[in-house]
Amino acid sequence: MKYSSAPLLLLLLLVFSLPMRGQTSELKRIASSFDEEYQRGLLSFFADDRMEGRASNGKGALLTISLVNNLFAKWDLIPFYNSSYVQTFKMDTLTGRNIAGVILANGYSEEYIVVSAHYDHLGVMNGNIYNGADDNASGVTAVMTLANLFSRLKTSSVHLRKNIIFLLLDGKEHNLAGSEDFLKRLPVPVKKIVCNINIDQIGTTFAPPGTNEKYMLVLGERKNRHIITTKLDAANRFYETGFDLDYSFYKSPSFAELFFRSSDQYSFAKKGIPSVLVTSGIHMHTYKTTDDHYFINYPVLAERTRLLFYHIYHMTLSY
Repeated sequence: MKYSSAPLLLLLLLVFSLPMRGQTSELKRIASSFDEEYQRGLLSFFADDRMEGRASNGKGALLTISLVNNLFAKWDLIPFYNSSYVQTFKMDTLTGRNIAGVILANGYSEEYIVVSAHYDHLGVMNGNIYNGADDNASGVTAVMTLANLFSRLKTSSVHLRKNIIFLLLDGKEHNLAGSEDFLKRLPVPVKKIVCNINIDQIGTTFAPPGTNEKYMLVLGERKNRHIITTKLDAANRFYETGFDLDYSFYKSPSFAELFFRSSDQYSFAKKGIPSVLVTSGIHMHTYKTTDDHYFINYPVLAERTRLLFYHIYHMTLSY
């Protein structure tokens, strides 16, 4: 009897994409090196009234840039083909500012994984502050936590095989202007960008697809998303994180496609880069003045960030 080699090949790919036992212990140690209070401090800063809703080119946007710059420097990230972390661009009558810091692979690699989140929000309208705690201070908090965790690999026994760009985007609320400009001026060939994992609204548990509050919604174009989602499934099982991962957006393909086009991963997808949106979903506070940090589920946000840490590490392994 002849057996297909496909299952064996998939098994071998899975085995060689998993870290060794010692590396697994080290990854778990690093993933546990922050707690929910760390993220509460970051998120409540980004979503404070004094940030005035982080409108592009506003006071809160500039304060966000200042903090991110300082933390990227503290963690020894390097600018992405630039003299600084900040990449300025024009949108409408405003100056937009993306922030990009890189953690290099151990040994030479020409490939990059982009982990992104937009930091801009609606600002102040009619005297009302739109703090955007979930949209998208939660995503910024997750990306900053991930940058911190991956920076700690430099002094660990765990090695990266691909470079990681941690990208905070401006102009999402201006027709994805920040991600469009980032890709327009990309200083490396598009084929060197392995994937984009974009995080947008990841801090609440208002919209689970089932009964488990430990869930994430993951949206991507069908033809490319498997490159990312198979590794996410493997990380969820291997580290026994117990997440309910929904790739269907509540079994609504038409709305899933519409929602996928609404955030920055779509700019990457249009270039043929495998891209996904990671979110906890829209809810009754989205785009309202009530989107405040009091509604964030910090324990679940921390667990989501840890799963993404494991997942992104898996994505840096060869496949």
